[in-house]
Amino acid sequence: MYQGIVEGYYGKPFTEKQRKILLDELSTLKNPAYFYAPKDDPRHRLLWREPYPREEWSSLQHCMGGHTSFFFSISPWKFQDHEWRIAGEKLFRAADSGAGGLSVLFDDVPDHSAGKLAERQLNFAMRALEGTKLPVILCPSVYCGEFIDRFAGAEEYLRVWREMIPAGWSSFWTGPMVVSEELSDLRSAEELLGGKPVIWDNVLATDYCLRRVYLAGLCGRVPEGYSWFINPSEIFPAALHGVMELKAASGLERKWPAVLGNHSRGWELLQEFHYLPWRTGDTGGEILARLSEAVNGHGVEDAIAWLNEAVPEMTDFVESIPLIEGGWELLPVARDLYRSLSIIRRALETDDPAASLHYFMHSRLPYENPLAAFAAEKH
Repeated sequence: MYQGIVEGYYGKPFTEKQRKILLDELSTLKNPAYFYAPKDDPRHRLLWREPYPREEWSSLQHCMGGHTSFFFSISPWKFQDHEWRIAGEKLFRAADSGAGGLSVLFDDVPDHSAGKLAERQLNFAMRALEGTKLPVILCPSVYCGEFIDRFAGAEEYLRVWREMIPAGWSSFWTGPMVVSEELSDLRSAEELLGGKPVIWDNVLATDYCLRRVYLAGLCGRVPEGYSWFINPSEIFPAALHGVMELKAASGLERKWPAVLGNHSRGWELLQEFHYLPWRTGDTGGEILARLSEAVNGHGVEDAIAWLNEAVPEMTDFVESIPLIEGGWELLPVARDLYRSLSIIRRALETDDPAASLHYFMHSRLPYENPLAAFAAEKH
C-alpha cells in the first residue's frame, strides 16, 4: 500500500528543488510514493500531446528512480481514440526513465456520455499502457460519491468502468465528496469501482478556495488497508507541512525540517487558524472564544496579554518567511493572520472594542473580497 502525495492541484507546479525536498521527506515512509499530476503543467493536461522539452524532462527524470516511487501521469484532455499511441510513447518514456508507476487521469473531463465515455477512456488507457509491468492507477471521471447524484449517467459509467478495468489496475477515489470531511464508505467505493480504491485526499488542497491554506493534523485519517495520497496546497511550505503531518499520522517521529525555518510557534498559530475548511484547530477555537468574550467586555486583560505574546511571535514569523523555500507564496496568508491579531489587540485597547473592531476591519478599509461578500449576502 502506497502512502505519499499527489501533486494534483490547479496552480503553479513545484520546482525540481521542491519536489526533491518532498521526495526526501517521504522516503522514510514504509512504501512512499510521489504522484506527478499538476493540472497546470501544460504538457500533462492541455498540451499533453506535446513531448516535454529536454530541460523540463531532465528535471522530471531527476525525480525518478529513487527510494520514493515516482508515478508519472498524463491527463489526455479532449483525446481522440486513435491518439493512444501518443499517450503510450509519453508514458513509456517515463517508464524507461525510472518511473515507479504510470497513470492516465480522466478527472474533470467536460464530457458526460455515461457508459460510452468509460468505454472510450478505458480502451484508450489499455492500448496506451499495453505491456507495461509497472503499477497502474487510473482516475475515472466519476471519482467521488457526490458525482453519482450530480451527473446523469454516473451509475452506468461506473458499471462499465468496473467491468472493463484490467485486473491489477487501481482507481482513484476522493471519498463521499471532492473534498471529504471524512473518508467514509470506502467499501461502497470498492464495489462501485470493481476493486479497492486508491485514496486521492483533497482535505489539505487549497486550489478551490480564496487565499487559504489548511494545515490540519492527519492522525486518524489514514485509511488502513488502502493506498493514500494527499493532494497538498500549491504553496510549497504548506505542502511540506502536510508531509510532516502525513508522517506523524503514519506513526513516524515528527522532525521539524530546517527548510521550514526555526519559527515553529508561528507555524503553530497559523495551523490553529488555518486548520480545515470546516473549522479551526481546538486551541484556535478556544482562542476565538476568548477574543470574542473580550470584544464584548469580558476578560479583556487576559486577551490582551495573550495577544502581546502572539503578535510579536507572528511578526518574527512573517519576517522569516521570505527566507524559506517558496515562502513568498505563504507570506500573504501569514501576514493576514498577523494583521488580524494586531487589529484585534488595537480594538481591545479602546473604550468600545466591538465598535472599534468593526471600524478597523470593515468601515475604515474593507478587507472582504467583493465576490465573497456577494456570496455571503445570498446565503
